[in-house]
This record gives sequence, C-alpha cells and structure tokens, in this order.
Amino acid sequence: MLSYISAIRGLGDENRLRILMALRMRPLCVCEITTLLGLAASTTSKHLFILRQARLIESIKNGRWVYYRLPQDPTDCVRDALELTIRELANCPQIAQDEAALPGISHNTSIHEFFKQKHIPVPADQADDTEDDAARTAGTPA
Repeated sequence: MLSYISAIRGLGDENRLRILMALRMRPLCVCEITTLLGLAASTTSKHLFILRQARLIESIKNGRWVYYRLPQDPTDCVRDALELTIRELANCPQIAQDEAALPGISHNTSIHEFFKQKHIPVPADQADDTEDDAARTAGTPA
C-alpha cells in the first residue's frame, strides 16, 4: 500500500507530471529539466526526489552528470500509474509545448549559455556529445 501512496503523491503535482512526460522523450539531466520547467534548481531537485522515492523515475550517473529516465523495470503499480499518466496527458497543450521545446534544451549548449549570460562559472568539462550519446543509449521504456 505504501508504494501506491508514494506513486499517487508523485503524480500530485503539475511539474512532476511534466517531468514524467518529458522523460518519455529521452533521459534528462537536472539542468535540462530545470530549464524546461523554468524552476529553481532546488525546486526541481525536490520534485525529482519525490519522483525517485515513488520509483516513478530512476537515475543514471555518467561522470559528473546524473540523468533521469523512466524506470526500465517498474513495479506493476508504477507501470500502471505511468501508463495512465501518459494516456491522459498525451494531448495536453502544456505537454505539447514542452515536447516542442525539448529538442533545443541540452546541458552542453543551452544551460552553459544561460550560465554565461548570468555570469555563473561554467564547469571546465568539454561541451561534446559523449555524455548525451551515453544518455540516449541508456534509453527509456517503450
């Protein structure tokens, strides 16, 4: 019963639903999710914590980056909750807007440019596609 309550709690916020729907497209890092939602990083992290606690998402560490994705082997409760969410929100205008914005959001370009504009030091790692390729190959459930 606790897993059901956690799943329902995880689904109880518009931003968490937007995260789940975005993760259908590809794994995303915190900075990409933060950019997509337009929230503070701490708020995004709290939403991700709740989703992970409910087992609605899982994380993949790749170097210094942590990517989030839909679970590869979800419990029946989680699978049912995700299927319902995807079915019910598939035609939502906000989800369509997020899907349109997502291809232009990348931690290697958009977020680094944003940091530079805000005069925030950018990490010294290279802005290459190796981490993005690793995240894409990690995949999401069909």
